[in-house]
Amino acid sequence: MGENENWGILMFTSFDSLVARASAIAFCIILSAASKSQDTPPIKVDVQLVSVTATVEDEQGHPVTNLKQEDFEVFEDGVRQQIAVFHNDENIPVSLGIVFDTSGSMVDKIEGVQDAVLHFIQTTNPDDDIFLLRFSSSIRIAQEFTDDRKRLKRAVGSLHPRGATALYDAAIRGLEYLQGGRNKKKALLLITDGNDTSSEATLKQAVATAQQAEGIVYALGIGHGEKGSFGHLQGLFHDTVDVEALKSITDVTGGRTVLLEGELHRGSSDRVDDAVQSFSDELRKQYTIGYYPLKTEADGRYRHLQVRPRDRSYAVRTREGYVARRM
Repeated sequence: MGENENWGILMFTSFDSLVARASAIAFCIILSAASKSQDTPPIKVDVQLVSVTATVEDEQGHPVTNLKQEDFEVFEDGVRQQIAVFHNDENIPVSLGIVFDTSGSMVDKIEGVQDAVLHFIQTTNPDDDIFLLRFSSSIRIAQEFTDDRKRLKRAVGSLHPRGATALYDAAIRGLEYLQGGRNKKKALLLITDGNDTSSEATLKQAVATAQQAEGIVYALGIGHGEKGSFGHLQGLFHDTVDVEALKSITDVTGGRTVLLEGELHRGSSDRVDDAVQSFSDELRKQYTIGYYPLKTEADGRYRHLQVRPRDRSYAVRTREGYVARRM
């Protein structure tokens, strides 16, 4: 064998030796890191981050927006949890659903509500994705998720009142569809002037869906004390707003219900527009709080949540709990 060939074999052997040594060193580093990691418990990959949205108000009902992580305590089934995620960025994008009552009793109100919804859409974050669901006796997605405001405007303008009120079915369908939104933060706005008259689902089922779904639910109930072209036909429709039903759906999610009765316009003020805008403003003044639950079993059971401010003069609204779904 020539000198060059011997040198080639030596080079090859040295390279193999170098690779072997590098592998051994890497293996030792991995073992060392694994040994050190035993000092602190690792986050298990099968544990889902639980994320809740909290609305904080002072004694006058004004939003409190300057709190820090240490100003909150979170409890699950009475056990305090360690907060892992915290922010209150008003520019967080939202996946939003607008569930619009187009039953026959809306005939003298639909233009005002359409106008308020259009104003609401214009004030949302450009990165929000929004869908529109209309309901009467039947339910239809009038516009799928989109961030195109022109498409949303056309969909809102195409709504016409007719039929009965499948309120519970609409709430369930809206919450189910909402889960497909691209943004982590989710909200549903339910607008109606009546109570349920034609749903297959029950109120209990609608509340259960709200408990288990991800998202805050707001509701606007429009009463019938105002004068209008439809007033003489009220007796033909079961159109009294079922406020307690709406509250039972919204409150379990940390949302709220607003009831408007009497004249919808007072001077230059549009009460429907004001109410819808108050929901939009609230969505931008909330805290997102996340934690990895100490109880890691995904047993499919409902777990009760409580978010407490250290300043007990503040009131906090948040969802009442969640279902520990099996992975």
